[in-house]
Amino acid sequence: MGLVVSATASCGDFLGRRRSPTPPPPTSTAPTPAPDALQPVDTTLEPELVRVFRHFDADGDGRISAAEMRDSCGCTAAEAEEMIAAADSDGDGFISIDELGALFEDGDQTDTLRAAFAEYDENGDGVITAEELRRALRRLGLCGDEMTAERCVEIVAAVDRDGDGVISFDEFKAMMATKPAA
Repeated sequence: MGLVVSATASCGDFLGRRRSPTPPPPTSTAPTPAPDALQPVDTTLEPELVRVFRHFDADGDGRISAAEMRDSCGCTAAEAEEMIAAADSDGDGFISIDELGALFEDGDQTDTLRAAFAEYDENGDGVITAEELRRALRRLGLCGDEMTAERCVEIVAAVDRDGDGVISFDEFKAMMATKPAA
C-alpha cells in the first residue's frame, strides 16, 4: 500500500482539510466499552495502517468515533463529525479500519492523479485547455506534429462532462478511472 502517515498528524492533514485553532482540551463523554466489547484489529493488514488506526481508536472498540477524532486531533466537534462522515462508507457513524485503509488508498491515487494533472495544467488554473493538452502531449513525447489544435479540441470535448470547454480535475480523474475498451 505504501502508506506513510504519521499517527501524530493533525486531523486537517489526515483528511486533507485545514483545522481550526486548537480548542481547549475537550472532555470525552464517550462511554468506555466493557472489556468484552473491545474489538480486535486485524493485524494482518499493513502495519502502518494498524498503528494509525490504533492511535485514533483510543477506546479499542475497533472503530473511530467523532469524539475520538476530536480528542486525538484537537479539532472542533463539527470538524470531527465532518471527517467521520467523509470516510464512513457504511453509514454507521464510525470509521472502521477498512474505511480508513480505503481513505488512504484513495488519497494515494488522488495525489498521483493530481501530479499527472499538473503536467498538463501549465498555468495552474485548475483546468486543462486544448492548447495546454497539445503542448503537454508534445513535451511528454506522446504525439508528433499530427496532434493538431482541432484534434485536441475533440479530445477535450470527449472528456468535458459539463460542457465548459476545458478538463477539470474531476473530469480528468473520471477519465483516468475509465477502463479502455477491450
